[in-house]
Amino acid sequence: MDTVIHLSEETMERLKAYAEPFVDRKPEDVIRRLLDQREEADSGRTKGDIITRLRDKYGLSSTRHNPTIYRVPRERGATVRIEGHEIAASSVRDLLDQALAFLVDKHRARLDEVLPFRTSSERYLVAKQAVHPNGNAFFVPTPHNGYRGYYMEAHKDYKNAIRHLRLLVQKLGLKFDYVG
Repeated sequence: MDTVIHLSEETMERLKAYAEPFVDRKPEDVIRRLLDQREEADSGRTKGDIITRLRDKYGLSSTRHNPTIYRVPRERGATVRIEGHEIAASSVRDLLDQALAFLVDKHRARLDEVLPFRTSSERYLVAKQAVHPNGNAFFVPTPHNGYRGYYMEAHKDYKNAIRHLRLLVQKLGLKFDYVG
């Protein structure tokens, strides 16, 4: 039996921030993935354990029957080096969180010289306020409350997050390596 829930516009916008383009087709997909992440974090279960539990629960033997039931959080991750400091991240948000913390802690003066750092005429990658040039708030500020007064916009796919981070690091005169 399906249950209908009503979400405020604000909650729906927050939920959209976690949606993965071309993967999530409806709000339930996002909610299911977030619940899976929470359960995995709380219990220490592995991705395989979650898949097995869900297969047993829904009585299906393959993800081909209903991929949204078995889909678990993306675990693509990325590893980069900034000035030899290695950052291994599990998500775009994690990558940019760690990069921001490193840049603020180790290269704050250089960072201040290039802020706000634009990725287009409408968007910043990093700024001292979580607001884009057009006045819109960052869609997914990272970290949520800023890091020592600095914000990064994490509403990006991996390709653009790494490309924009590389541009920022190079603008700072630092070495950037994409490890994988």
